[in-house]
Amino acid sequence: IGVSRTSKTPLSQYLAHKKYKVMNVPMVPEVTPPKELYNVDPNKCVGLKINPTSLNKIRKERLAQLGLKDTASYANDQRIQEELDYFNEVIGKIGCPVIDVSEKAIEETANEILGYIEGRPDIKG
Repeated sequence: IGVSRTSKTPLSQYLAHKKYKVMNVPMVPEVTPPKELYNVDPNKCVGLKINPTSLNKIRKERLAQLGLKDTASYANDQRIQEELDYFNEVIGKIGCPVIDVSEKAIEETANEILGYIEGRPDIKG
């Protein structure tokens, strides 16, 4: 579970390649998460958070790759904070652990998730 550009998709693909069933749930304030998300065992969910500065930089780079101006709301500080606040609200209701992906490679995040799933204490939640 995470906002756009927290590496949900490549992380999901990486874990699926390792034979794990994965669900990728984007957090967008205008879109209500599937109601089933609130009924899933919180031990089977992991939130992916990122600091606003890193997220803004990543989003601006993404817009540039798409040939768009970095003034789009997608990379706007206020919009980013709104999305992160919504993420925190949803995570608070679910009660699942959260991993800060701000400075992590996909493999590092995957190892933390697998540690949590496999009952190892190396997850920082």
